[in-house]
Amino acid sequence: MDRKIADDVVLDQTDRRIIRLLVEDAGLSNNQLAEKVGLSPAPLSRRLARLEASGVIRHTVIVDPRAAGIGFQAFLEVSLERTGPRVGERFIDLVRRMPEVVECHTVAGSFDFLLKIAVKDAGDYRRLLWSEFERMGEIKTLRSTILLDSPKMQVSSLP
Repeated sequence: MDRKIADDVVLDQTDRRIIRLLVEDAGLSNNQLAEKVGLSPAPLSRRLARLEASGVIRHTVIVDPRAAGIGFQAFLEVSLERTGPRVGERFIDLVRRMPEVVECHTVAGSFDFLLKIAVKDAGDYRRLLWSEFERMGEIKTLRSTILLDSPKMQVSSLP
């Protein structure tokens, strides 16, 4: 079944298979991918170019936190004093400049933002909370949840 995902992008079964295969192994060459999908390299390249140009797929590198010396990860719930657009935009600009913040999500519910933090250790996390976040006058409350393990982590998928 073809599924429209944006104003002008429709994913057919072949597109979805290409995406699934790339999620499983992004290191596949175009020839390997074309063979697995049942296309010749030229049509596969055109499909990949369309998927990339439309923003459906993009290329990135995934870093293994433990292998990179990141021994402490946490989710940080942030509530702001005010939730006007300027306050939110200023907060987002500030966290974008913080390399320790590896994810920032605007959420609806009992807090305004959910951040994923990755640092060396608990002392580094305390430093981040006390020196970096303490300077942000927009913050009303912070609540930490320490990440112990990630038994399932999927960086991209299709429903």
